[in-house]
Amino acid sequence: MLDKLNTPGIIYESNLEMTSCRLPCFCCGICCSTYQVHLELTEAQKIADYLCVSLQEFLGDYTDPRWPGTSTYLLRQKSGQCVFLEQGNRSAIRLCQINACKPTACRQWSASLYRKECRQGLSLYWRLTVDDSGSITGSPEDIQSFQTFLKTLN
Repeated sequence: MLDKLNTPGIIYESNLEMTSCRLPCFCCGICCSTYQVHLELTEAQKIADYLCVSLQEFLGDYTDPRWPGTSTYLLRQKSGQCVFLEQGNRSAIRLCQINACKPTACRQWSASLYRKECRQGLSLYWRLTVDDSGSITGSPEDIQSFQTFLKTLN
């Protein structure tokens, strides 16, 4: 039997059955590859300041020129994902380069086993699935590996 894993907002039993639909973000980057992030002018300025570039340079380099907004923008995508998403030191991890000042749309996203994007990340990077009862299923080794990884997120 696998040990219980205590992660804020979620409790896993030995079969990883969810007692809450919330899941800690495990940095798969699927949401950052599926959606193009919308941001306000004030958020654009905040990110420009964080990157130590002018607002005009930020808008030219990091926003989508196809968006007709003058007070709202879309972050540019590069190779099918957000321009600020980068590969982490493990193959299953994608990291946000602007996490400290990420846009509201990104901050409001919450990982969940009910989100198809999170399920895709579990399948793609961890070889795990979610059954009809809301339990994460897979080989004992893959489940243990995922549990061990989640412990590092605390």
